[in-house]
Amino acid sequence: MKKAISVGKGFGKKAFDEGIKASHVGDVVVIDPGTYTFPNGFDVGNLHLRGNGQQPGDVVIDSHFFMKENGYLEVENLTIYSSEYNIISNKRNGTVVLNRVILDSHTTESYPALWTEGGNVTLTNSEIRQNKGEGLNCRKGANVLLNKSVVQGIWARDGAVVDLQTTQIQRYLGGVDNSQYKGSDVYFSGAADGDNMITLRSGSQFVVDALNFDYPQTSASLTHALLKADSNNISDLTWLIVSMDEQSSAEVEGAEVRLVGVSSTPVEPETKPEEKPAPVAETKKPEEKVAEPEAKPEESALDELNAMIGLDKVKEAVTQFIRLAVFNQKRKEQGLKGVAQSYHSLYLGNPGTGKTTVARLVGKIMFEEGILPKDNYVEVSRQDLVAENVGGTAIQTKKILEKALGGVLFIDEAYTLYQEGGSVNWGQEAVDTILKFMEDHRDDLMIIFAGYTKEMKDFMHMNPGLISRAPNIFDFQDYTGEEVAEIGMKLLDDQQFTFNRDLYTQTIEDAYKTNIENSNGRWVRNFNEKLVRIVANNCIEDPDRDVTAILDSDLNELVGGDEQEKEAKVQELLTQIDQLVGLDEVKDFVHKLVDRVAGDRKLKGALPDEQKPTYHMVFAGNPGTGKTTVARILAQLFYNLGILEKKTVMEVGRADLVGQYIGQTEKKTTNAVRDAMGGVLFVDEAYQLTASGNGGNDFGKQAVEALITQLENNRDKFIAIFAGYTDQMDEFLGANPGLRSRIPLTLNFADYTPDEIGEIVCRTLRKKWHVNESLLQHLVANKYASLPAEEKSNGRWARNFTDKLIQNDKNWLVANLETVEDVTAIPDDVVIETAR
Repeated sequence: MKKAISVGKGFGKKAFDEGIKASHVGDVVVIDPGTYTFPNGFDVGNLHLRGNGQQPGDVVIDSHFFMKENGYLEVENLTIYSSEYNIISNKRNGTVVLNRVILDSHTTESYPALWTEGGNVTLTNSEIRQNKGEGLNCRKGANVLLNKSVVQGIWARDGAVVDLQTTQIQRYLGGVDNSQYKGSDVYFSGAADGDNMITLRSGSQFVVDALNFDYPQTSASLTHALLKADSNNISDLTWLIVSMDEQSSAEVEGAEVRLVGVSSTPVEPETKPEEKPAPVAETKKPEEKVAEPEAKPEESALDELNAMIGLDKVKEAVTQFIRLAVFNQKRKEQGLKGVAQSYHSLYLGNPGTGKTTVARLVGKIMFEEGILPKDNYVEVSRQDLVAENVGGTAIQTKKILEKALGGVLFIDEAYTLYQEGGSVNWGQEAVDTILKFMEDHRDDLMIIFAGYTKEMKDFMHMNPGLISRAPNIFDFQDYTGEEVAEIGMKLLDDQQFTFNRDLYTQTIEDAYKTNIENSNGRWVRNFNEKLVRIVANNCIEDPDRDVTAILDSDLNELVGGDEQEKEAKVQELLTQIDQLVGLDEVKDFVHKLVDRVAGDRKLKGALPDEQKPTYHMVFAGNPGTGKTTVARILAQLFYNLGILEKKTVMEVGRADLVGQYIGQTEKKTTNAVRDAMGGVLFVDEAYQLTASGNGGNDFGKQAVEALITQLENNRDKFIAIFAGYTDQMDEFLGANPGLRSRIPLTLNFADYTPDEIGEIVCRTLRKKWHVNESLLQHLVANKYASLPAEEKSNGRWARNFTDKLIQNDKNWLVANLETVEDVTAIPDDVVIETAR
């Protein structure tokens, strides 16, 4: 008999694992809101789970599921999280059905949230979140249906078939070995995670009814593959660039197709399934005799610390800290009273600055010097200390404290223990427990609280007792470009690569100047990983290459070309500007701006009291005068000039920045800047943020205040362009005293003349149609000149006229098709009729 099994807290309800064990075919395990953690995972024969909350985030399962042979798993209305394995591993012809489900993967080894080999998978109104690599990997003839869902990265191979119905793809989509994508209303969102948003190889197909992009430029790569869409949203605002070989086809109207001579070997992202860990007895391997390396003198922890790159101030502070501890130890050995000292510390700094490594070494030094009794290092974060039930946090925290006793307890991202707002703050219970334990164990435990500088200072102020109990504060400064290059070279040396050290150092320093991550050592590790992937790909294409050598061309490929190639690209982009119709003042401005940027770069470091250059600007002019087009070209110019890390343009308006309640505007504005960081933020109709007609309680001014902070603090990390009508933009700059000084550049876009409008129409039609251009130019110019001022919308009018002319020509073709010799030739009569 089918039944519902209730999981949660209270009378008559089961624990989560008990509920699963008790269920049989046809039963539904109904789960109350809360978080359920089971690190060992579950083998699934037949299981149906349903969250009993208002939304999927109300029920969170921290675990993973392995499908048995022909197994069946159905999940509704909940979130499954994993930081170690595939969330769902379907390798034995199983069936997985997800409805209103979030799969949230945060693994460090690129394990896709959902891995399926064969079998059937259906997602409806669901989302796959993946912090690294793709969230969905389909293989060996798997059949997958995604309906009204969102996936962060998808890869199909070995004949897998994926049906996409009103689905959004983020990061990338890939297919190899005769895989097939089909469906309708497919949306690609955001920038690609890599070079291409779409990659199809070796007989794979992507055939859909409708294809949509929300990012200014999207790239696709085809090798012996087919990309086809019956309709799309490609326009002046969204581009699709397809690079393909002669054995491929791209049937997407409006796409820019580029033929490449030699197809590259497909490189699938480095993702893999994770088998359920087997018992130790089953994983034992036969003993192998290996040659033992020659014994080396063991390096002390203090020597290791001093050998670390950079961190001079930290090393000095740690040395003083250790010396005082050793001094105290010697006094105690002589029967003297020790100088009062607490070992507990605060480590403040950005990611990748060595906090964890230094903490391990300090603990080891303290043990080697006999200050701490154990070589014991325990690393935890909020989730290890906090339980979501009354009294549970204190018990859980105390167990960890006792486990670390005699050594070091390292609490990473300690500031997350304090969460502002909310009726219950379990994290504060953990802090209170730790503070008492710290006082009782000053001599036999070292607790290190670590995290970002600003957040940790807020955390300290919220807990006054922490400062007195952990008086040792270590500030981990960001690495310099030279130090990051040194770290990167050491990593490559350890991997036994040879390379041009001078070019590598210069390349790293240039790239590091524009990086937006503030992740220091992590940044250079990621840089090296991308570099090695390029080397691997190029070595496969050239079998005679030395697999230990990183060539100069590999480095240049990673950063978009060498200096000569980037200079050539700058000239190419300037030519694009020069070839635009009209806009003489704009062209002169851009040329002078490029000269100024080049001059700033040459003088960098040579002048006293040097200030960071600011390139934020205003685009003033009427609609349709080419502001967005010029912004795109400027983004590419700044990228190739080494000013920006990315060549992207993120376009926002008032609705994207201004909220409807207190606090929402600051958050929306900060998020918009964050998403644009590294590229260009294009604020269209910016004057609407300060327009007087918005009312006294309007939040637009708060958006401006939030923007001013970002314009100043991150002026070398992104470029903001504020666009709008000339008069209104002048009022906008005067609305806040801080705007004019932070937006020093203004570019005026003049209205097009009637003759220029005629030239725009001719150029647009010239790409695909044949027309009497002298007649067309004359008629369009006269037509536009005769319009009242309020109807002269510049390029938009030209576009609308062109569309109307093409439609009129199609209507004429239908009536005269039998007598037409060239369907691309537009008759004079149609031109004359359209221009009336």
